[in-house]
Amino acid sequence: MNPYVFEPVKPVVETKFGKLRGVTYGDVNMFFGVQYATARRFHQPEEPEKWEGVKNAYLHGPVAPLMNVHNPFAIYRGLHLLQTEREDCQNLNIWAPRTLNGAKKPVFVWMHGGGFFAGNAFEEYSFDGFNLAHYGDIVFVSINHRLNILGHFNLEEYGEEYHNSVNCGIADLVLALRWVHENIANFGGDPENVTICGHSGGGAKVLSMFQIEECKDYFQRAICMSGVAPKQEADHGASSRFAAETLKELGISAEEVDKVCDVPFRDLCDAAFRASKNIGLPNPAFMFAPSRNEWYAGLPSEAGFAPYSKDKPLLFGTTLGEFPRVDLTEEQKEAMTEEDRLQYLRERYGEKADEMIGLFRKAYPKHDILDLAYTDITFRIPTRETALMKAELSPENTWIYLCSYNCPEDGWIPMWHGGDVGYAFMNEDRVYVLNEAVYGQKMSQIFSTMFLNYIRTGDPNNNYLPEWKPITNEHHYTMVIDRESELREAHDEELTKLVQESGKNSMFF
Repeated sequence: MNPYVFEPVKPVVETKFGKLRGVTYGDVNMFFGVQYATARRFHQPEEPEKWEGVKNAYLHGPVAPLMNVHNPFAIYRGLHLLQTEREDCQNLNIWAPRTLNGAKKPVFVWMHGGGFFAGNAFEEYSFDGFNLAHYGDIVFVSINHRLNILGHFNLEEYGEEYHNSVNCGIADLVLALRWVHENIANFGGDPENVTICGHSGGGAKVLSMFQIEECKDYFQRAICMSGVAPKQEADHGASSRFAAETLKELGISAEEVDKVCDVPFRDLCDAAFRASKNIGLPNPAFMFAPSRNEWYAGLPSEAGFAPYSKDKPLLFGTTLGEFPRVDLTEEQKEAMTEEDRLQYLRERYGEKADEMIGLFRKAYPKHDILDLAYTDITFRIPTRETALMKAELSPENTWIYLCSYNCPEDGWIPMWHGGDVGYAFMNEDRVYVLNEAVYGQKMSQIFSTMFLNYIRTGDPNNNYLPEWKPITNEHHYTMVIDRESELREAHDEELTKLVQESGKNSMFF
């Protein structure tokens, strides 16, 4: 039976812009759809206007419109929550434990994934912040912001007012962090103890905040979950050519560029898809990303860490499975003998197969040898390289983990892209396949405690893991989180090099 109850007396909190009324469930005050900015299409965000009276913050706010039709995955991987899509999507959500003594609690800010072109703060039921706020005694904040063509359309050649249109999406995030910095104390949070965290595209957004000088005082540390990958930053010249081709498809000249602000969103998308094909791109998705300029220094993996945030603690993580390119069904795997498995790998990898098999057994001695076919290099290699770059600047506060746990899906596959989020947020029961008897709870304890310790102190060490040493250029430590976790040094570097050379496991092909 659920022990929590809905409180009839609703909390009211003063912000810089006016009063907000939320709801209380259990011991957590919740405020949803809180506007932190307003913006015209393709323009920089501005602070919202102040209001009189009290605004109700009971409803999820609108989320960024998507260019592609949403295709939810299998129900046992988690429920998707569909929200109202609107361009005025600059809003955030807060879960704040009630405090009786005025103590300020650590703040955790979540930036959702989906690249820079999809997703939202409530895309999955497991993104709910209640459990981490309640059990962890922290303030949890999640953010919605502009995406895809609305967030990253390069119109800088068409006038000063569009000078940073290619970065509108991350400019929204900066204003959201400013809102947190200036207002979260009134919700019981400590503005001087803020951890920003994101998964996948959200991890890239987190790293983007390191590269914008205004942000340097808005957060103290960060977590990047599967957020470093190839091809994440838009080429400035290519994004400019793409914008010109899109305007051409819309029949809008340079002299009348302002008309693009009034084109219906779906017509804008259709023109963008046509423009993408015209310039030889099968899909414009990866065109929609931040692009470096005088305001934004570029992603650290490509531009190095900016000086103003280089010393902040940073926790990186990936999973062993991420986005596998394996076509075996559960039934096929169950029917395979050990020799069948080896033959499958030899056919997949050719002359290097036996060497790779030996390296995989050395790296993951307790895993099924078929897990070699699932082994990620798309995120693991650039994450490790970026962590080492960061460690060279601050060797005492950069950590990296790899979750290699196999969950009971499709014949026990290595942890997939985003599976670790459900554990970290203590929402494993909302992603059914994560909630395996015994080990599902163990994974939740490991990840949530690791996150909470790091959020509070900047150190992920905890009682559920062996001693965790930071990664340095001398010692390439990775905490391998599995049924039996251990700190390993350079355990998979030879393996991932050969897997990368094979060209068989990358999601970019």
